[in-house]
Amino acid sequence: MDFSELKKTVDEVELVDGHAHNIVALDSNSAFIHTFTVGAFGDPDAIAFSRHTLSFKRSLRDVAELYGSELSLEGVEEYRRVSGIQSICSTCFKAARISATLIDDGIELDKRHDIEWHKSFTPFVGRILRIERVAEKILEEGLPDGSPWTLDSFTEAFVSKLKSYPFHTCEIYGLKTIAAYYSGLQINTNVTEKEAEEGLIKVLSAGKPLYLLNKNLVDYIFLLSLEVAQSYDLPMQIHTGFGDKFLDLRLSNPLHLRAVLEDKRFSKCRFVLLHASFPFSREASYLASVYSQVYLDFGLAIPKLSVHGMITAVKELLDLAPINKVMFSTDGYTFPETFYLGAKNSRKIVFSVLRDACIDGDLSVPEAVEAAKDILARNAVRFYKITS
Repeated sequence: MDFSELKKTVDEVELVDGHAHNIVALDSNSAFIHTFTVGAFGDPDAIAFSRHTLSFKRSLRDVAELYGSELSLEGVEEYRRVSGIQSICSTCFKAARISATLIDDGIELDKRHDIEWHKSFTPFVGRILRIERVAEKILEEGLPDGSPWTLDSFTEAFVSKLKSYPFHTCEIYGLKTIAAYYSGLQINTNVTEKEAEEGLIKVLSAGKPLYLLNKNLVDYIFLLSLEVAQSYDLPMQIHTGFGDKFLDLRLSNPLHLRAVLEDKRFSKCRFVLLHASFPFSREASYLASVYSQVYLDFGLAIPKLSVHGMITAVKELLDLAPINKVMFSTDGYTFPETFYLGAKNSRKIVFSVLRDACIDGDLSVPEAVEAAKDILARNAVRFYKITS
């Protein structure tokens, strides 16, 4: 079999990055070592051990080769310091060849660049709205007249705030939830107003800064957001699978979403399961095969797993899921190198997976070529309705 056309397509397609985060200034307090880690935040010993993972070693080598720097964390950091943020961003994004990026700016980072700043490096930049951060900011700011919050006043403020965003002018392309981090994905679709109000009282009584550490309130906010998302035909991104240690992995299995997916109130709402739901990639694939509104995104699994792990995760997504439901993203964050690593490894892995599908007889080479275009760009363009 001749795979030259497939390789050419994968190498040359302009990527559409459906899920990423803000880059920070070079003098931010964010430690550069986190470019190469996942889940080790807040634990110095875990961070030290992360240097010995397969993905850390591979990714550090990839970045050092891109920069032509010494092959060490210290060598890459020195190159960054001397070059400056504009230069390294230009290098990383030029090599990544990303034509569009959607940024969830709900992570509060030191010296974070705003969304507009990123347009210097990517032709198109849109926004994804993280619903929990919207809710927390509303509660932190309080009511204009200083009166205490009630569930009714919070509901009105939250829904009004969501509806005030410029959805129709195409500045915002979707909503996102990290309910998995707060209380898990076993959403109670029948949470009562009484339960939600009791949750609100508990969250407020904990003081500032406010965090939505109450399952009933998180579930209530998620359901309110789904109503808004459905009314504006906006997709809902859902964190599934792995993350840092503050997440209970047992509760981030996307199978827990069954009650939401079976609820007729939200039958027209489109969902995208982020991070290949790793290590629940097969479960995610199953959900995408049986629920028309479920789509998949493999960012973070690529590039944070080993090569074998990345290939396995994407193959498992494609075991059952329709090809036109599987999407690329970098899940780039904080450092421009994360965007480069996500793009570089995604091209490599998608080629490997589709080549094997041809060898196995699942696809013809022409079908694989079209699949590559879909997975790396066209699916996201259609899903997020990117028209620019």
